[in-house]
Amino acid sequence: MWRAGLSFLLALLLPALTAAAQQPETALAPFSRANVVLVQTTAPSDSVLRILRHYLTERGFLLDSIDAGQGLLTTTVAVPARTLAQQMKIRACQTPAGWRLTALYTIEGPLNSATGFPAQYLGLESAPNKTAFRTLEDVARAVPRGTLRYSRAKVRFGVLTRLEDAIRMPW
Repeated sequence: MWRAGLSFLLALLLPALTAAAQQPETALAPFSRANVVLVQTTAPSDSVLRILRHYLTERGFLLDSIDAGQGLLTTTVAVPARTLAQQMKIRACQTPAGWRLTALYTIEGPLNSATGFPAQYLGLESAPNKTAFRTLEDVARAVPRGTLRYSRAKVRFGVLTRLEDAIRMPW
């Protein structure tokens, strides 16, 4: 009797376990809920940072920090924002595997308040999260000799997180 129950339980769980194991860590194309763009390039770090800085400032992004020693570039948001670029915080960080780009975008509320949400590949093309994700992809394509891959990371902030805290959280 217990063997039949165990067999039934395994039959239910096995497809779920194998599906989770088959999901790639990275993919060549964006997939549902992807929120990280990885860029592999042979370009030197200082060259990538210089190009990203130029690309972002030309498009109205507000630079927050550039650290050539750590291979890090971040933008910041403005509240109230006048453009999509001012609504987005982009973080480009050099890793052993290449460059890792993430972004959050803000939706403004009353009394000069705003809430941060992750840019992710989800929903209609005109949805704010997908529009922000497509903008992040455009930034990633500015990296010279870059090959794009996509991934998903756990986001540690949500609707109830203060914007100041969400902006500081790397993910």
